Amino acid sequence: MEQASAQEETGVNEVSGIISALQAARAKGQVAELQTEDLPEALETAYEIAASQLQEVAAWKIGGANPWSQKVFGNAEVFFGPLAPGEVYVDTAELSLNGLCAPLAEPEIMLEIADPDGDGFARMGLGFEIPASVLPEAVKTRLAGQICDRAGAGALWIGAVREFDASALETPFTSTFTHNGGAPVTGRSTDVKGGPLGAAREFLMLARRYGLPVLPGQWIATGGLNPAVAVTPGDQVGFAALGDQVSVTFT
Repeated sequence: MEQASAQEETGVNEVSGIISALQAARAKGQVAELQTEDLPEALETAYEIAASQLQEVAAWKIGGANPWSQKVFGNAEVFFGPLAPGEVYVDTAELSLNGLCAPLAEPEIMLEIADPDGDGFARMGLGFEIPASVLPEAVKTRLAGQICDRAGAGALWIGAVREFDASALETPFTSTFTHNGGAPVTGRSTDVKGGPLGAAREFLMLARRYGLPVLPGQWIATGGLNPAVAVTPGDQVGFAALGDQVSVTFT
C-alpha cells in the first residue's frame, strides 16, 4: 500500500479550508477565520498549505531565526514562507502598505540564490521584510499556523544589491535600524541563528527536506537583525550594514 501524503492524512477538505481562509483574509487585508484546532499537526502539511497558495515564488522569508522570535514560537529549526513576485520590490523609493494586515518592518540581509543544491548565492543586499500575518492572535504564536500563513508574508523590499561576498557575512558585524528618524537601534549578525549566511543555508537544507520549489534567482530574507516595528503610510525606515545604507518610505 502506498504511503498517504501529508495532505491525505490531514484531510483534503481541512487543507482546502485553511488555504481558502488564508487567501480570502489576505485578499481583504483582514484576520482569517481560523482557530488553533484547524491547524495541521504535521509541519510537512503546513508547508504544503503554504506552497499551495502561490503559483510562482520570487522569494522566501525566514522566521524564528533570532532569540526574540524563538522565545515566542519555541522552534528548534528556522521556519519559512514563500512570497509571490508582486510582493517583492527591488530598489524602489516607496512601498505601498495598501491591503496589508497590521504590517511590521524589520531589517534583514537578503541573499539571491544561485545554486539551491550547492548552497550557492549570486548576489546580496540590504532590505526590509514586511510581516503582515492574517492569523488571529490565538493562532499567531503557533508554529504550524505561522508556516501555513507563509510565515506572515506581506512584502519584501531589497536594495544596495551587490555581488555575493561570503567573507563579509562570515565575519560578525553590527547594523543600525531607524524608524521615522528616531535614534538608531543597533543590530548584531550574531543574533541571527548561524548568522545570515548560516540561516540561509539551514533554510535551503529544510526546503530540500520538504520538497519545496527553491530555484535560482529567488531571494532569501535571512532573519531580522532587530525586532520588527509597526509601520503605517508615511513612515520611513532606514538600515545600514556592511558599508551600505538604504531607506524606504511607506505609502
